[in-house]
Amino acid sequence: MNASTAQAPTSPSSRPGTDAAAHATRWDVQGLRAFAVLSVVLYHLWPARLPGGFVGVDVFFVISGFLITGHLLREVVTTGRIRLGAFWSRRAKRLLPGAFLTLAATGVAVLVWVPSSSWGQYGRELIASTVYVQNWRLAADSVDYLAQGNQPSPYQHFWSLSVEEQFYIALPLVLLAALWVARRRGAPSPVVTVRVLLGAVVLLSLAWSVVQTETAAGVAYFSTATRAWEFALGGLAATLSLGRPRTPVARAVRVVGAWVGVVLLLVSLAVISGSTPFPGIAAALPVLGATLVVLLGEHSGLPSFGRVAPVAFVGRISYAVYLWHWPMVVVLPIALRHELTLKDKAAVLVGALVLASLTTLLVEEPLRFSRRVRVLRPRSVALFGAVATLLVVALGASSLVALHVQQDQAARFAARLDAGDVRCFGAAARISSADPCVNPALADVRVPAAANAVQDDANRAACWSNDSDAFNVCRLGPATGWKKHLIAIGDSHNNVLVDTYERIAEEHDWRIDLAGHISCYLTTAQQQAASQQQVDLCDGWKRNALEYLRTHPDLDGLLVTHSTGNGRVVAADGRSADDTVVDGLVDAWQVAANAGIPVVALRDNPTARADVVSCVAQMSGPTTDACDSRRSDALALFDGSAEAVDLMPPGTARLIDLTQYYCTEQVCPAVIGGVLVHRDPTHLTNTFAKTLAPYLGDEIASALDAVDRR
Repeated sequence: MNASTAQAPTSPSSRPGTDAAAHATRWDVQGLRAFAVLSVVLYHLWPARLPGGFVGVDVFFVISGFLITGHLLREVVTTGRIRLGAFWSRRAKRLLPGAFLTLAATGVAVLVWVPSSSWGQYGRELIASTVYVQNWRLAADSVDYLAQGNQPSPYQHFWSLSVEEQFYIALPLVLLAALWVARRRGAPSPVVTVRVLLGAVVLLSLAWSVVQTETAAGVAYFSTATRAWEFALGGLAATLSLGRPRTPVARAVRVVGAWVGVVLLLVSLAVISGSTPFPGIAAALPVLGATLVVLLGEHSGLPSFGRVAPVAFVGRISYAVYLWHWPMVVVLPIALRHELTLKDKAAVLVGALVLASLTTLLVEEPLRFSRRVRVLRPRSVALFGAVATLLVVALGASSLVALHVQQDQAARFAARLDAGDVRCFGAAARISSADPCVNPALADVRVPAAANAVQDDANRAACWSNDSDAFNVCRLGPATGWKKHLIAIGDSHNNVLVDTYERIAEEHDWRIDLAGHISCYLTTAQQQAASQQQVDLCDGWKRNALEYLRTHPDLDGLLVTHSTGNGRVVAADGRSADDTVVDGLVDAWQVAANAGIPVVALRDNPTARADVVSCVAQMSGPTTDACDSRRSDALALFDGSAEAVDLMPPGTARLIDLTQYYCTEQVCPAVIGGVLVHRDPTHLTNTFAKTLAPYLGDEIASALDAVDRR
């Protein structure tokens, strides 16, 4: 996954006040922090203006490797050992207060403003972020088909903080092991040992980053293994104690080298973009630039920039700025119910700086410099950290519990639907009739629960052809003794009705076979697709479907459906796209008519607004009117079924139009009779589709009788 598809918030690694040594403040590093965090924030707010801003994460990784390696190496040289408990305790005191405060505040905001349809994803990511494994959570989701629809969460930026925490745990352990081996073999010095170790990490991790970016980009973006070389290169810089330059030439080399690093960083902001495979070899540009700055910047003139009051202060609060800005970017448009405007983005920038200032000055630094906190033993720090972790994890778990309650309520109503004892449920509300059915008990019901809407799909693999041109057919209804034998052929809008057809088959004692293909329906027109392979598979499937009809004249009827959204065709020479749609339908249906098989065409269901599921999830109370679609918009796409039926030979085809169950004269509601109608803008929920069964079954029976009478 490159930086664009992922849209993953990038991270500040080393934070102000890190144990950088007993030396004075490195103002060049402080300026580098400010540069990195502002690059990240501005990228998230205005990605088109700063396409490479996400490389700020790589800058922070280098800073972190430089400072932490330097601290540990000085401790080894001075004392001959690394006090793991003391090191991890200092890290916890520095990092956990701000992180847990942000996580807790964001968790509350999610419960207040974010639709319950996202609670499952967000709750799991909150827990993963709290225990610092968010990067692996996102890496797993990047290769999980079921997670491909996940939206950026307000906790997503913790992926890079997770990588850093894993670095803080692993580095001292690896150093201890390497130094132990080196001592047993008589290595010349700890510094040489560390250089060899980090050099090996740079080579191996960089090579793996290049390979995995090509083969599994999503995993590569979030993986600790593909990012380790960035920390290690910063660590290598820390092993090179250059001291103060003693000659004009040495000073000139420092200045030129440091400013070359600055140029590399500025260039990376412009030449790297969301379409760049990342991290891979492209990450070398910002990483080398940052390494040159931390290695050579101390005596180069860059400290003067870092001492400028606004720059120094942004560097000081950079960790907190990073923590706060991304949750605001994600949650604010949900709360406002519109995309962020220019004013909104400016407010996010200012708000992040204000919250970061308050967090740093009133929470982080008072705790870190408090005498009581400073004297806490590592065991006490671990205990407090564990308690705080459990509390924040409980907040994430609470969203999952709340989600489960909603799902349980929806499941109970769904069970009652199957038993047939819910009055006015779904299509039974007859919303367009002069006397609609109204059940007050359904006023606050949403079935399926919005969080489950995407999964409320009846598709069955046996009825479906996806990456194949094979004409797969599944059977619904009785195996023998049926009164009529029908076949339903179409794209995903056909398979949406599989449970509906099964109810109809059982009610009417029919056998209904079903065959579908992704984004492909029964037409002789050439359909558009994302690749030529998909076009070829669709064409082959349609040829097999038509051959099936020619060889099965015993069928009592052909049911045809298609999605207007997936119905785009290549216009024939001299014909409009609409005319090509109609011509393709007529030509295909004529094959059935020639075999004596009546054709029953089902007009496509109306479409819904793009955010219909999340919109319903945000609604509380008995009304979801704000999520409805205007009838003219919902039926705007050209279907062509009615026109094709009119062109068929008399007595061979009939049209079924169920629009009256979806729409009134003005609107097509998002929720009808307590049932969420759509699981996405074009597909019905299985729950609503099943409520159509009695009406669609009667319509099919009437259509077949009318054709038979002719």
